[in-house]
Amino acid sequence: MSGRHSMLWTHEGVSLSRAITKETLDAVLDFQIRDDDIVVASFPKTGTNWLAEIAVKILRAAGKTDKSVDSMEFGPIEMKRPTATQPGYITLADMPSPRLVMTHLPVKFAPQGISKPQNKVKVLVPMRNPKDTAVSRFHFMKKVWRLMNVNMELRWEEFVEDFRSGMVPFGDYCDWLVGWLEMRDDPHFLFLKFEDMKKDLLSAVKTIVAFLEVDLDESTVKEIAEASTFDNMKAGLDNSTIAERRGIARKGIIGDWKNTFSSEESAAFDAWCEKKLGSTGLTFDFE
Repeated sequence: MSGRHSMLWTHEGVSLSRAITKETLDAVLDFQIRDDDIVVASFPKTGTNWLAEIAVKILRAAGKTDKSVDSMEFGPIEMKRPTATQPGYITLADMPSPRLVMTHLPVKFAPQGISKPQNKVKVLVPMRNPKDTAVSRFHFMKKVWRLMNVNMELRWEEFVEDFRSGMVPFGDYCDWLVGWLEMRDDPHFLFLKFEDMKKDLLSAVKTIVAFLEVDLDESTVKEIAEASTFDNMKAGLDNSTIAERRGIARKGIIGDWKNTFSSEESAAFDAWCEKKLGSTGLTFDFE
């Protein structure tokens, strides 16, 4: 592969960043998930850090941890962050409970303790409309490339085609969704739409509190929701001690895709989503 695709490799039909190795994928399959782990399984830029922040705020309020997300979370278990010395799963293995576990992997590559969960493990899966996800991913990848000193320009016209054809890290977003949606009737999982969280964050926080089986009073839940609005969360992320986290939050709005997509690109995305997701019954709000 040449140019921008030279940073990718393919494993069982899925495009992956070269920051993820075959050795890591093999190790991650057997990564030991603990009973009190809280997992965020997400495609990049669908609300990963938003959900992680809310989950940790709930744990703190319940007295289950005194840590912040920055000190609990070392990025996706399958990746070595640009400023880290080892993949996340190695760092996480020695961390005390409760742990926050993140992965962007398709369900078939995820640890078996997540893809075939036992006992009390809780898995949160955010989902966001593919157009806003693509725009957010485009801007984030530009930041990551700068952090990695990649001397290439990322152009939207090329990126939007790559995203739709799965030539981005973690592959085709619709395929990713279809894979994880097979778990939607499993009580270990909670699927949340980014757009629903934007429109009624208090309801989403109440749902997460109930899912995590934590007992909090009404006023505490309201405080967590208020602290977890995008603007408040962005302020925390922008001041993170971890360089990669400082560029995560951008606009966090629904419908920003309209400022970027051409009508042809939008129509192509609609056709792609209908073809891949039509049979799942999953629908998204695009504005």
